[in-house]
Amino acid sequence: MIDIITEKELAVYDLEGKWNDYIGVQKEVLRVLRDDRYFEENEIVNYDSGMLVKITPKGVRETLGSGNRFKILPKVFKTYKVATLKYLPELIRTGNVIEEDVVNSHDENGYHYAYIGNMIIIDGVKYGVRIAIRKKVSTNHFWIHNIDEIKKL
Repeated sequence: MIDIITEKELAVYDLEGKWNDYIGVQKEVLRVLRDDRYFEENEIVNYDSGMLVKITPKGVRETLGSGNRFKILPKVFKTYKVATLKYLPELIRTGNVIEEDVVNSHDENGYHYAYIGNMIIIDGVKYGVRIAIRKKVSTNHFWIHNIDEIKKL
């Protein structure tokens, strides 16, 4: 199981004073991930299903934003989302598929999603992670991830 210390993971980002500006957080996180070549070799095979998943900047922007979703999170969970991004490949690779083919009825394009569940230890506490994968004919894409803030599993 992945065990992270939030303070250590956040040290690579310049996010001081930006936590309520989701666009600023997105830009800084994407800058660091691009500098680290994070997106260049991130096609991951989920061991549970054999599903191929690609992590893209669009998915990172989605998980860190689109307005109110990120803004309304308590700061501690904002930091958890940023701190766990680097570990998404391993979380996707070793996670269990909990839902395979979910239709998004609110989307006129009719995208289907799969959901992968995994566990992570953050600052000594075990949390559940739920990862949404947007399914496509060519390549499945990471879309969003959430840290379970209700049940510290």
